[in-house]
Amino acid sequence: MHSRTTEKIAFLDSEIAGLRTRIGTGGNSVQRAKLKMLRDIREDYQKRIEAVARHDKGGDE
Repeated sequence: MHSRTTEKIAFLDSEIAGLRTRIGTGGNSVQRAKLKMLRDIREDYQKRIEAVARHDKGGDE
């Protein structure tokens, strides 16, 4: 796993929070699409961390 994955997740969290603030209760379709994309990327990173942790414990070969 890339050693900076947790930093990338933290960056994505801040980007998501900022975009949510800018969107508010409305937003346009581009903003909503970007928010979905950032959430998907963050979820992929999180899944990778969890998979590596399971592998390190010997639960996922």
